[in-house]
Amino acid sequence: MKVLRIAAGIFFLGTFVALLVDAQEFVLPWIVWFAAAAALMAAVSPGARTVVFVLVILGAFIYIGAVVTEISGTGTAAAAAEGVSVESGETIYWGEGKCSTCHSLGDLGSAVRGPNHENVCGRARDQRVAERQAAGASHIQTATDYIVESIADPDAYLVEGFSAAMPRVYLPPISLSVDKITSVILYMQAQGCTPEVSAIELPREILNAAAAQAEGAAPFSLVLAGDPAAGGTLFTDPAGPAGCVQCHSVAGEGAEVGPELTDVAGTQTLEYVFESIMDPSAVIASGGYEPIQIQLADGTVISGVLRSEDDTTLSIVIKDGTVEMVNKADVQRELRYPDLPSLMPGNFGDLLTVQQVADIMAFLQESAGVLPVE
Repeated sequence: MKVLRIAAGIFFLGTFVALLVDAQEFVLPWIVWFAAAAALMAAVSPGARTVVFVLVILGAFIYIGAVVTEISGTGTAAAAAEGVSVESGETIYWGEGKCSTCHSLGDLGSAVRGPNHENVCGRARDQRVAERQAAGASHIQTATDYIVESIADPDAYLVEGFSAAMPRVYLPPISLSVDKITSVILYMQAQGCTPEVSAIELPREILNAAAAQAEGAAPFSLVLAGDPAAGGTLFTDPAGPAGCVQCHSVAGEGAEVGPELTDVAGTQTLEYVFESIMDPSAVIASGGYEPIQIQLADGTVISGVLRSEDDTTLSIVIKDGTVEMVNKADVQRELRYPDLPSLMPGNFGDLLTVQQVADIMAFLQESAGVLPVE
């Protein structure tokens, strides 16, 4: 009888611990095993019934709390979202990672500057891996390899219809950590594949960037501090030396000939923004901003940006913001980027002072919410 009481005690305490730590289910839920163990313990050890009663009440509270947590969707999932997880990646994708500035995912979001990420991992598995290998990229063996490359070196492969405009999110101003990048990749894996963290191998570009940021490497900076208010005046004055508002918009104000710039300083480096002002032809933004100049059969010349085209027509936005629909059959000659420079003037180095450039950049930083605090 003594052996039975000892065995019953071990069984009872063991099931209580399993319930407490939420151990993986064994044939039946642990609450069932615990109830059976409590009944057995009370039967073979009448003197321990008070202890059994107390632990049963405590076990019931633990079980009810676990059930409520599971139903409410909090607790474990919330904790996972703080670390490396699909949930964390989703939060970063739509938040600090700035992915949704250029990409949509299915019907979520409205950005069109980058490819839609619906089923992105499935497409990578079924199509992109073979395309990259055919182009000589022997290191791309899996869909995850393709996703990792797209983040580490976004210019290595450009989806047809899009140009090189994606920032390296592991560099300033976005500066995602290794864990955050891993979470975003898991979220991308979940779009058509099974998320698997063990399949993710981050390249040295990302790891070195993380190490450099940890060491406090100095980023690109301007000699002069900018005044965002003065920069806003320069940006929005159509008759001023900059006149940015004639082609660009910020926070819904301005024209749509060139890219919308509300978040540009939050998604691109300060160096990229500076280069875009001083040498606008260095990189042409994707999403319908490729410069084009055509001459029609009647001698008419039309210059603007190519917003869209199909087999028979061209949709061209000219500098005043109006759209010209042109039949390709009427086109006698045409020039496109890189044979044609950006419509944006390339002489702002002559038109603007160093202070004015700094002011415009400060205005763009303020609009993106990344203006440094003095």
